[in-house]
Amino acid sequence: MNRMIDLDAKVRSLVERKVPRKEIVSELEAIASAAESRAKRFERAKKKGDRYRAETERALGARVGRILFFLHHGVPASQRATDADRQLYDLLEALTA
Repeated sequence: MNRMIDLDAKVRSLVERKVPRKEIVSELEAIASAAESRAKRFERAKKKGDRYRAETERALGARVGRILFFLHHGVPASQRATDADRQLYDLLEALTA
């Protein structure tokens, strides 16, 4: 599947459905792994636009990594967190307690 995931919508859905923290972590790890695999595949391809697609997938993987760091440690991953990341941190904050 080559569609870009809406990470915000995915996390919100998981939280709204009261999915346990451990399952959210597993889901996010799967998303990060899939994004990395797609990025590698796009890097090997020679089609126009594949480099951009690889960068987009790597950015998704990095963002998921920041969210996972927050879930594991209860603090933001870095100063590179976006406003959207911070909104997800606020949403997930209850899960870290």
